[in-house]
Amino acid sequence: MPTFGSPKLSLSQLLTRLIVVFFLCVTAGVYIQSYQLTLAGINQEISRTLAQTSRLLQNVFDSRLTALQIHQNTNAASMTLQSLVASEDSDALDDYFIEQEQQDVANTPDFRFIAKDDRVLWHDGSSLFHGIDNEGLDQLRLQLRSINRWTLTTVTTDTEQGYLLMRKTPIVFQSNGKLGGYLYVVVMLNGNFSFVKSLQRASDTQAVWLSADNATLASTLSGNDDIGKALTLPSEESSQAFRHYLVSQSKLRIGGESTKISLLSAQRNDNVVTLQRQMGINLLLTTLIIIIAAFWVNRFVKTRVADSLDRLMRYSQGARSRQRTLPFAGSDIEEFNHIGKTLESTFHALHEKERSLQDLFDYALSPIIVWDTDFAITRINPAAKLKLNYDEQIHASSWLYDQFMYAISPHLKRAVNGTILKGVNIEIDRRVYRWNLAPLMVDNQVKAVIGQGQEITSLIEAEQQSQRAKEAAEASARAKSEFLAKMSHEIRTPLNGILGITQILNDRAEDKAQKDLLGSLYQSGEHLLTVLNDILDLSKIEQGKMTIEYGEFYLQDIIRTVENIYTPLCESKSILLNIDAPIAADTMVRSDQSRLTQILFNLMSNAIKFTHAGQVGLTVTLAQREVEKTDENENSSDQSTLRQSTLRLVVSDTGIGMNQQALESLFDPFVQADSSVTRTYGGSGLGLSIVKSLLDLLEGDIDVTSEPDKGSRFVVEVPLTLVDNKPAKAPENVPFDPVSLGIKRVLLVEDNKINAMVAQAFCHKYHIEVEWVKDGEQALARLQQVQYDLVLMDNHMPNLGGVEATQAIRQTLGLSVPIYACTADAYGSVHDAFYQAGADYIIVKPIKEASFIEALRHLKLRHLKHGAHADS
Repeated sequence: MPTFGSPKLSLSQLLTRLIVVFFLCVTAGVYIQSYQLTLAGINQEISRTLAQTSRLLQNVFDSRLTALQIHQNTNAASMTLQSLVASEDSDALDDYFIEQEQQDVANTPDFRFIAKDDRVLWHDGSSLFHGIDNEGLDQLRLQLRSINRWTLTTVTTDTEQGYLLMRKTPIVFQSNGKLGGYLYVVVMLNGNFSFVKSLQRASDTQAVWLSADNATLASTLSGNDDIGKALTLPSEESSQAFRHYLVSQSKLRIGGESTKISLLSAQRNDNVVTLQRQMGINLLLTTLIIIIAAFWVNRFVKTRVADSLDRLMRYSQGARSRQRTLPFAGSDIEEFNHIGKTLESTFHALHEKERSLQDLFDYALSPIIVWDTDFAITRINPAAKLKLNYDEQIHASSWLYDQFMYAISPHLKRAVNGTILKGVNIEIDRRVYRWNLAPLMVDNQVKAVIGQGQEITSLIEAEQQSQRAKEAAEASARAKSEFLAKMSHEIRTPLNGILGITQILNDRAEDKAQKDLLGSLYQSGEHLLTVLNDILDLSKIEQGKMTIEYGEFYLQDIIRTVENIYTPLCESKSILLNIDAPIAADTMVRSDQSRLTQILFNLMSNAIKFTHAGQVGLTVTLAQREVEKTDENENSSDQSTLRQSTLRLVVSDTGIGMNQQALESLFDPFVQADSSVTRTYGGSGLGLSIVKSLLDLLEGDIDVTSEPDKGSRFVVEVPLTLVDNKPAKAPENVPFDPVSLGIKRVLLVEDNKINAMVAQAFCHKYHIEVEWVKDGEQALARLQQVQYDLVLMDNHMPNLGGVEATQAIRQTLGLSVPIYACTADAYGSVHDAFYQAGADYIIVKPIKEASFIEALRHLKLRHLKHGAHADS
């Protein structure tokens, strides 16, 4: 970071430096780019030239070998040569090949020899000049196995290791087709000046040479030229000597295969060196021009820009120090003139805004105070002076101000440390003010603290009243909840006796009239239980305790349940029940099965209750959407593909119907069409209200149309999801035989004699022995003495309740005997407490025979699971 003592730059100096740096960067960028482009083009051209030279040298080499090959094939096919080989006339063979060399000197190999019957029959004697005698020829013959193919091989002589190219061609007698021998042609690469000279002429280069294993085999170079001297120098000096040459190097290919012989050529590249030198000169000239231009720009900026800028700076300093804005005199430079005019309007606006802020500060009805870091007042508006009885002229503080400063000082200390405080309530003379404190920062340091207060005495009083009303409402809700819980328990307990004894008497009654009377009594109890359940459901909805439990189930299960329950009811009233549900039997959906069933039951019950003639209809359709998603249920091990769908339920009847006025309040609780409906048909008026609330939880909708004396039509739409990957469907009815349970003795824990009598009657019906105790303490004592197969546990009992007794059986006694809770509490919190204590099943009172059989079925399934685990 720059220090305060560092020298400041003038605008002219800064502009000059920026312009010079800019031009330097631009010029350097253009130069580098052009240099790179030029160099890339040259390198590309060099690469292309070197590649062409390498290919040309390879082609010339291949042409030379091809000519030798043709000449060799022609000689092998000659009738004259075949007769000489057959006669083994060495002198005649010498004369024959001397004549061939005189006719075509250019295509004469370095030496030849003929082998016949695994021996050298003839050679031209030239191999001796290369240090290869008859024994060496015989070794070469043995090394070469390929026929009609050039092969690179080596031979060690007394002086050096020689590299040579060999090719053998079979001599086949045309008279009898027999093999007479092999004609060998050899090209010696070591010191083959004529060969590399021909390559140099063909490639138009300064030098060509062959090398292998870092040794030169043949070269057109001499020790006096530049390239020849460079080859004898060390590597670093050799690289410097070759700076003016382009050297092409490629591996010599024979028969399309690469060899270790390198074919090199050199040609001059003076144009590249000249171009690099010229670009360096251009860079120096460009730099010189930029320096000259920089001096000129600096002089121009000082004479034109600096003067105008100085006038602009003097104006800004003068306008800032004055209380009013003076007009700007103008500038020759358009930008500076625009800046000056802008400053003029800005200063004018700032002065106007400062005057407005001062007016706002002075005439504000809320108290506003500015303190310094020592908590001394620097500014205070008239409202604050009035509220705090503060006299600014004599700086005399009143007891009211002292009281205020004593209360707000701790908060001012926090604000001085940089904390913004909101909603600080200060009470002064039985009036409450809410203050907001904020530090005023300059260069990241707190210079002052500003505070604004607002009187909130009436608001505080309103909040206190609202809090008291909230607490009263919560107490009322708790009292209502406790009352409903107690009433539910107190009503369900006698209902358990009424319904239980009614079922027992109905089983024992033989007279039809008695059965009818008992049936009416049972239906009355069921109706009372339905009203009680509706009231409890409505209470749960109002308190937000009604929850939706999603699960997967077959849609036909609900339809089958509705059909089984309401078909007998319709037959008893002589009305027709039409159910149209074109749903496949294996259609599985994901939703809350119990809540959907409750919605259907309420709608179907109302339709049958208000219909005396005609029919009641139920239509079930399923409309699939286009959206697809994946089931993310953590409790499921399989990832099932779910498709969004809409379940449409239409319940229609030909009953009494309703008018438009009744439809407007149809879903309000405790409301029916009119008072005569209540007197005639009974009911609490809660069924449709509960349906509407459940549909809201399920994100569904309901619509109703009705006409008096023509009937009603309810349309329900509920979103759910289709399950594609369905698990194997369990059998609908598990075979049930109470004797197979193996239950010999049951401990009944119940303090109510009637409830105990009902439970004992159900057990005796299925030949189960029951022992009855009246509280939890007696149950613990009996369990320590006798082994039971099942415990039926009530909740509310003297001495020790059901939840506590269940927990003691599991933890204190450590028993795993099945415990089935029998409770009149319909709230889920009691059920959860039983399950957490260790209960295995919940039977809700009043106990019906169907629910008792379902509990026994659950017990059998539990035995089956435990037996399967034991077998595994």
